[in-house]
Amino acid sequence: MSNYQLQIKQIVDYPRCRIYRQLMQSLLKDPNIRTGGSSGLFYYTVLCCYANFITSYKRIGGISYIVYPGEWVCRTKELMELLRLKTIKQILSILDNLQKRHLIEYSILGHGKLIKYNVTNWIKANRVLDYNAPCQKDTGFFFLPISVANELVSYNTLKEMML
Repeated sequence: MSNYQLQIKQIVDYPRCRIYRQLMQSLLKDPNIRTGGSSGLFYYTVLCCYANFITSYKRIGGISYIVYPGEWVCRTKELMELLRLKTIKQILSILDNLQKRHLIEYSILGHGKLIKYNVTNWIKANRVLDYNAPCQKDTGFFFLPISVANELVSYNTLKEMML
């Protein structure tokens, strides 16, 4: 993570910020990172980190799922670990909150054991590749629109001010 340097020019002059998946993987492994904030920025960034750039197929429990760009399918337990949450109710609360803000759309599959989500406007911020291949989740980067980050951070500030 010490190799990652964000340039101020990138934030000011460019409407989206490049987030390296390796940086997100190191943040996910670090137990000292606090994720209990109410803004949803961490949760949204993790969901973006795992979203596909290309159409791929994922096989879970003997069923093959087509996963389009900007989408991902995973077990609820896997998502619970990634988001550092303890209950399915907490996961659904976070996903509902992000869906109400029109940042994601999600559905519950496999009798509540799977979650499929779609990052809205994914194609607008990230280049979609037109071929089928496995999508690695620990290499490369994705773009996070600065406007979305600002929206999420300002939501947290307003909520904290009201308490």
